[in-house]
This record gives sequence, C-alpha cells and structure tokens, in this order.
Amino acid sequence: MKYGRARLARVLAFAIAGAALPSCAEVERRTTSSPDEYAAYRRFRVAGTVERKLAASYDYLNRHPQGAWRDEIEKWFSLAEPAYVKVAWDDASRLRLFLKVVPDGADSGKAVERLVELEMTEEYRARGERAFEAHANELEQRLAIAETNRRAFVSGVGGWVRRIAGIRRWGGRTSELDSDFIFAYRLTEPAARCDEDGCIKTVSQPYDIPEGKTQSSRVAVYDVGLRLDHGGVQGAWITGPDLFTRLGEAVRVAAVPETDLVARAEAIGQATQLIALSVERVLPAARCSAEAVSPVVLHRACDGVDLQVVSAVNLGEEDRVIVEPVASPAPATAAPDKPAPPDKPALSAAPSGAP
Repeated sequence: MKYGRARLARVLAFAIAGAALPSCAEVERRTTSSPDEYAAYRRFRVAGTVERKLAASYDYLNRHPQGAWRDEIEKWFSLAEPAYVKVAWDDASRLRLFLKVVPDGADSGKAVERLVELEMTEEYRARGERAFEAHANELEQRLAIAETNRRAFVSGVGGWVRRIAGIRRWGGRTSELDSDFIFAYRLTEPAARCDEDGCIKTVSQPYDIPEGKTQSSRVAVYDVGLRLDHGGVQGAWITGPDLFTRLGEAVRVAAVPETDLVARAEAIGQATQLIALSVERVLPAARCSAEAVSPVVLHRACDGVDLQVVSAVNLGEEDRVIVEPVASPAPATAAPDKPAPPDKPALSAAPSGAP
C-alpha cells in the first residue's frame, strides 16, 4: 500500500521526535565532535525538505560512520528512506531525485528497478503516441490529397462541360475559340492531339473514395473532343467509361458498387445535376430546357447550341456530353398578299376535242 504525503510527514515527525536527546548530552557532543561533523549534522537538522534531509543524512552516515549523531540520523534515515520510495513509487522524477541524493541506500536498488520499469513504460507509451501521431498525420495527408483529387476531378469535368457548351463560333478554326478554351485544350498537359477530322484531349484523374473502412483508389479517364470539317469546328463532346458514375461518387464521396443499380442511378442523377449547374450560365434552364428522351438525361437547346447528356445503356458504351450547332430552320415561303390583276383572267379548261 502506497504512503501518502500526510502519512510520510507523520512518520518523519515521529522519527525526529523519537531521536531527540537531552540538551546536556547535545552540548557534550558538540564539544567533542569536529567542526566538519557538526556542520554535516547541522545540515541534517535544518534541511527544509525531505529530499534535502535525505541527502544530508546519507552524506553524514557515509562521511561519519562512527559520528556522535549517527544513531539519531540513522534511525530517521532507516524510516524515511523506504517511506520516500513508496511515496515516489509511481513518480519517475521523484525516484530520479531520490537516487541522486541516495545513490547507494538500502532501497536504492528497488528505486532503480522501478525507475527502469517506469521509463520503459513511458518510452513504450511515447513510442505508441508517436506512431499514432505519425499514422494520424499520414491519414490526414491522404484524406487531404483524396479531397483535393476529388475536387480536381469534379471541377475538371464541370469546367470542360462549360467550355464546350460556350462555343458559339461554329465552322471557325480552333484558333478562333475562346482563349481560356485554347489554353486549357492545347497548352495545358496533356495537350490535345489534332488531325483533319478532329482533336482529342485525354484527361486521366486519379482520386480516392471511402469504401468501407478504407480508401479505394480510382482513376477517371475521359476525352474532350472537337469534330472538324475542313478545319472548322462542327461539334464538341466529352466521353468516358462510367464517367457519370465516377463523377457521382466523387460528388457524394461514397463508393458506387457496380452491382448496385440504385446507387448507380443516384450517382448518374448527381452527375446530371452537376452538369446542369456547370452550363446554367451559358445555357440557362429557363429558356434553353428541351425534352430529354432516354438515354438522354439532360437536354438544353438555344442560342444556336444543342447540348445533350447521354448515359450509357449497354455494356461497353461510354457516358457522353455532346454539343452541336442547332440547324437553322429553312425560311417559310411567303404567301401572296394581293389577288391576281383583273386584266389577267384565269385560264379556262380547254374545250372538248381541242387539238
């Protein structure tokens, strides 16, 4: 059972009281002892803390083993030493202090063993905390990177949808497209590759998604294409395998199993909402909404632009966003607004038997 501070104080007070000697004997010892021994004894008597008293008594007993005050000091020390070790049993700092002032006492061995035990426990705990902190930091960094990559994927697709929906110069050269489009398409890696029929820019975006208790790695791949006719832009599109499913799970931050048709439908719905928001500024729903017939999930048509968002139906098909110019309707033939002049009568039927 461990000693408390109050109990230790009572033990030390009792030991001091029991060790007191008559004043006449005290005077005799002072006159017969050396000044060095008396100074050592005085340090014991006036010590203000238990630790200083332990140090003074240990010093006296080692330097003056046959000294005049040996019995008094030894009696106190024999009680105080084990009491102090018990009080300091779970306090490594106090055990270190005890071993500093009493390096070779009767209870010093116990104190050394306990201190080693405490230090090993502390080291193990500190090592565990360091490992936990390192793991937590690593996990935090991974989550931050995952969040950054998911945002890059979502904003990347949204940005390309908005760019192709904003094309208005149909039939013009690619160099006539908006400067932001040209920079992102031709000057930002991976750069688009062009031939006489069109251009394709392939984007590959890695990202992680929570799945169970782990983070599952994904790679979303999609193409941004331009259809050319004699060098003029005639259409644009974005296409990718499971593009809407990948986009939806990145938005909702939840994995979409391939066999979960409900989750897949929800992901496609969220991807459709994202695309709708991305084109709202250039193709506002209020005046551009058009009927969407499956597999088209979103349709906007106005300002000479027709945008259709088409979800894959069959295995092997890809999700697509298609932007094309709206064909201008042929002008209607104007009806005559004046009757035929009266001097030009209508032709009558030829008479029967006429040649």
